[in-house]
Amino acid sequence: MSKIMLSNLSKSYKNKAIFHNVNVSVESGEMIAIKGKSGVGKSTLLNIIAGLETVTSGTYRLDDMDMEKKNLYQLARVRGDRIGYISQFSPMISKLTVYENICIPFIFDKKNPKLEEAKMKKIVELSKWFEVYHLLNEKIKKLSGGEVQRVGIIRSIISNPTLIVADEPTGSLDDETTSIILKFFQETKSNGTTIILATHSQLVAAHSDVVYNMTKEGLHIV
Repeated sequence: MSKIMLSNLSKSYKNKAIFHNVNVSVESGEMIAIKGKSGVGKSTLLNIIAGLETVTSGTYRLDDMDMEKKNLYQLARVRGDRIGYISQFSPMISKLTVYENICIPFIFDKKNPKLEEAKMKKIVELSKWFEVYHLLNEKIKKLSGGEVQRVGIIRSIISNPTLIVADEPTGSLDDETTSIILKFFQETKSNGTTIILATHSQLVAAHSDVVYNMTKEGLHIV
């Protein structure tokens, strides 16, 4: 489980303000959606929450950790242990199979190198949930866009993160695939996983506990 607190969070690039005064509290097992016009900094905010970028000012607490005080190496350690990041376009290694692409996070998992049976069980479970089990031995280049996105989601959550950060996870998907993803989000948050996502979808927003609109001046509950 992960609890998040953002206080007066700001981000700038080369003295250009991306956003400022972001304040939000997210409880463990809560799913929040962030909406807003393109260019207001939604992806940047998600990158900060996921530990991919550092803040310019303000505080970001993830459970008992002051994330704003960590460098990129330390953030990567936290991300590997606790955070699953889902991007709109999941990068894949085209020469590898679906199974091999899903297994990539395990290469960096030095805590549990011997849990091969448990890992395989998890891959089978998730691939059946996302309806790609029959594709595990196929090369990734043979899959459709929706199938690749589902594989990307599996890879992002295969290590059982307590926080899922998703940037437009259903933005380019059909209704059936969107439904599969939303059902998974509902299931996993009922088990205590915290989910923060950016979306333009009314359907995704309707399945969220709280919906925020983001502007360059912060977040406001819709």
